[in-house]
Amino acid sequence: MRFRSVVAGGVVLLWLAGCGSDENGKVPPPVGPTSAAGPFETFQRRAAVGAFVAAFRTAFPALADGRSDEAIASDVTHVCLDDLRDPSTGAAATDGDAVALRRIPGRFERNGITPDRTTSRTILAVARGTACGPVEVNGSQRPEPPVGLAPRQSDELPATLASGA
Repeated sequence: MRFRSVVAGGVVLLWLAGCGSDENGKVPPPVGPTSAAGPFETFQRRAAVGAFVAAFRTAFPALADGRSDEAIASDVTHVCLDDLRDPSTGAAATDGDAVALRRIPGRFERNGITPDRTTSRTILAVARGTACGPVEVNGSQRPEPPVGLAPRQSDELPATLASGA
């Protein structure tokens, strides 16, 4: 699992290094109307969704062939908002991964090619590492750990370090 995360992260970093700013290093303003968008459209415009689209096109060219960026962005937005989260509350769904893995083959099928279980898991891992990453909650961004996973002891600071002693 770590290897796939590293590969997905590397693809995203390569994509981000090559785009997103002009020659002066400034990010261009968004094109088109931005204020009339609903939550789905607003989420779909996140840079992280664009990173997923680029990574998806690189990793799965046969599944991306003939599909617009908007269609791929729409599919991953459904994974993030409808599968991994409870659509009514926005909270992480307890069975989100299972729901996503059931729906990914149908969402990402293209030209008679349907993602198998391994490909679906990889698509989900790339989505979690990009588009479904940290979300804004009450004006601040915070990453959410995967549902059902407790932090490892090595992830927690010893009490002496946490207190500054």
